[in-house]
Amino acid sequence: MKMLKLLYATLCLCVSSFALFANNVAISDVSLTNDSTLTFKVRWDNSWRTTSAPNNHDAVWLFVKKRDCASLQWSHVNLKPTVASHSTADPLEIYIDGRDGVQNAKGVFVRRAAVGNGSIASTTVTLTMSGVGNGTYDFKVFGIEMVQIPQGGFQVGDGASAYTLRVGNGSNTVPTTPYNVTSEAAITYGTGAANIHSITNTSYYPQTMPANYPKGFKEIYCMKYEISQGQYVDFVYTLLSDQGTARQIISSASRLEITGTWPVLVASKPHRAMGNLSWADMLAYLDWSALRPMSEMEFEKICRGPVNAVQNEYPWGTSIITQGTTLATDGTASETVTNAITAGGGIANYGTGGVSGVLRVGFAAKPATNRLTSGASYYGVMEMAGNVWEMVVSNIESAGVAFTGALGDGEVALTPTPGVHNVIGWPANTGKGLRGGAFDSDANALRISDRSAITTIAAGRVINVGGRGVR
Repeated sequence: MKMLKLLYATLCLCVSSFALFANNVAISDVSLTNDSTLTFKVRWDNSWRTTSAPNNHDAVWLFVKKRDCASLQWSHVNLKPTVASHSTADPLEIYIDGRDGVQNAKGVFVRRAAVGNGSIASTTVTLTMSGVGNGTYDFKVFGIEMVQIPQGGFQVGDGASAYTLRVGNGSNTVPTTPYNVTSEAAITYGTGAANIHSITNTSYYPQTMPANYPKGFKEIYCMKYEISQGQYVDFVYTLLSDQGTARQIISSASRLEITGTWPVLVASKPHRAMGNLSWADMLAYLDWSALRPMSEMEFEKICRGPVNAVQNEYPWGTSIITQGTTLATDGTASETVTNAITAGGGIANYGTGGVSGVLRVGFAAKPATNRLTSGASYYGVMEMAGNVWEMVVSNIESAGVAFTGALGDGEVALTPTPGVHNVIGWPANTGKGLRGGAFDSDANALRISDRSAITTIAAGRVINVGGRGVR
């Protein structure tokens, strides 16, 4: 049986043709042609491509899921692995990173084709699928906003924050000397001038990092925002019953607002960051979306960029911080705070007496804001400080430094481990930690190089923990 070409049917949709939001990105007007080609429109706000500092661009990671209308089982759809197999219109271009191999692509990027900035109006994109086969299917296109982190060296450690990384021959008391990462070659732990170390406490000492452990030198794309409540609900919707039961999160705590039972979960505030995640929840989401977790070295590169470290700095590049406490348009897609920002500093959602829960991802970014006043990282990644903790692969345990940066394949495990990631080499019980602070953290925890929470991460869900992926 050939695939249906109807847009709607009573029980099975051949194509999901509704606006899909992940903060500012929206996908709409999806149609199917030739049994293997999907055409739709994509738009998003606050896009850029620049050849001056930070010399990068943003993009949208596009991937496709299909549901067999006979079995009702969802699965990932492979795409043709060549740019020529897909198309889009000005001002966008298709980019394939080649990291899935030469047979298939798990998704594609769309990004500006030339230097420019501003919102991307609805633009047509056509994707060619691979190996779909005969049948009747429901297709759904997903988009995640990403930011390019260019290849290049950077400094890890700021010389002053708690348990900061440092050069091996530095003093164990502050200030210490930041470590220069100049390639993806192995980095050896030790006390020599070429070695990496940390401020004295054996629980926080880094291990030798082999060449395959991601150190932040290579180009990656990072999610522009933390996983949102809407994105997480969309993920759970495409799982089987036992997978969905394992991964569903129903909560009204700390400004999470998710109700229902799989498969009908409702995120009434979809633009807010997703909290209450476990390590297993985040890895499942990243496997499903063909992304991966970031290393703690990559965390610092994403925040700091290629410039020299500043003692006690936050992701916006200074040691001055304003606490966001006064809400405006609460609960809407434009939810924000109105606090006056201290000159030379940035703003974040943190600390006692504040919001006491998660805010909209990208809450501080407005048309007139800059890196400081939006609280953005060097490359334009949002909320690397505060809102929810970022889960990262640590370098303090053998399971962490054995991580090679393998990508998710778009599928999560079936019974007997339903809803669990199935990527070989991702850390499980050890080799993981937290960076960046949360809505209830003190200001120190939000510093780029603060490693006070890198040693442990709870096995279960924690209300102030979220995350994001890279590729």
